[in-house]
Amino acid sequence: MVEKHIKSLLYEHDCVIIPDFGGLITRYVPARINSTKHTLSPPSKKIAFNEKLVLNDGLLISTIAHHNRISKEEAQQRVAAFVHQAKNNLQAQNRFELSDIGIFRYNPERRLVFEHTETDNMLEDSFGLPEISARPVRKSEEPAVLRTLIKERQKELEEEKQPLRRRIKRAYNVAAGLALVGLCASAVYFLSLQADYNLSSLNPVFFLKSTEHTAREIDEQEFFAAEMAGVEAEQSTQESPETASADAEGMTLSNEPESAVAEPGDVVVEEPAPAAEVEEAAPAHIIYTTDGRSYIISGGYARLENAEQYRSALLEQGHKEVFILLPQPGSRLFRVSLADFDTADEAQNALNTYRKQFGETLWVLNN
Repeated sequence: MVEKHIKSLLYEHDCVIIPDFGGLITRYVPARINSTKHTLSPPSKKIAFNEKLVLNDGLLISTIAHHNRISKEEAQQRVAAFVHQAKNNLQAQNRFELSDIGIFRYNPERRLVFEHTETDNMLEDSFGLPEISARPVRKSEEPAVLRTLIKERQKELEEEKQPLRRRIKRAYNVAAGLALVGLCASAVYFLSLQADYNLSSLNPVFFLKSTEHTAREIDEQEFFAAEMAGVEAEQSTQESPETASADAEGMTLSNEPESAVAEPGDVVVEEPAPAAEVEEAAPAHIIYTTDGRSYIISGGYARLENAEQYRSALLEQGHKEVFILLPQPGSRLFRVSLADFDTADEAQNALNTYRKQFGETLWVLNN
């Protein structure tokens, strides 16, 4: 408690006497430079101690009595107790510390020595001033430092002059990106609405057979031949009612071997024709085998019905030789041909003529 009042009095007074102990004296210390630490310290107060100033001037006792609202006798008793404790510590430990003020010790001659602890600046005029650290500047480094500062300042000025232009550029980039994303999404959406679209403009190399899918590809030519065989067989069974009734009256099944000669009036049931004969009965405009000819392709379709519709439209326009080629190995497209030639050179020579009428998407397929 007494230490607190001693410290507050040192802020306002140049001398504070502790009765029967000694006096603390302050003196002004100007600003100083520490060349080793490269620091600049503000003005302050330095505290010294004089053990001969033991006469009570009443400053410390009056201050304690006033702030604690007690009598001067009680305040004097507190100061006396504080001095007694300080002397006991010095006798036992040879050391007594006043918080934030300093440390008391006995020297070899048994004289009391005070060491000031510079924790707080007790000069009111320097209140709030910190210690400044400064790094020495070499002459050889000054041009580089100045150039760096000038460049940074010029950059700041340029940024201040062109804030609007930068914002406009950033907004333009964002708008362009959003527009591009919107166009891509719209294109994918409209393509998804078209169940069947012409793929003739695509590169034919894309539809070549992939080596890694060879084992899984289905032979679509054989599938189509089998399908045509089933259609012909079904058409052969759908006869008129009159013919069916006439055949039913005179029909007899023969259980004899194939080598037996059929008698007059007997009806021999023929076995189904081989697959080769059925393939010959397929429509003439459908090319389902590799014939070595070169075709000018106008379009490719995922379904045979769509290819047939496109062929019918071409026939209505007056084009006679329109063929449909079954999907080749590695592809699932039914291609529509406008013309066919013996060699690839003849097809290439006639390609420009057909492109003038049907567009630049035509290409030559070597079958």
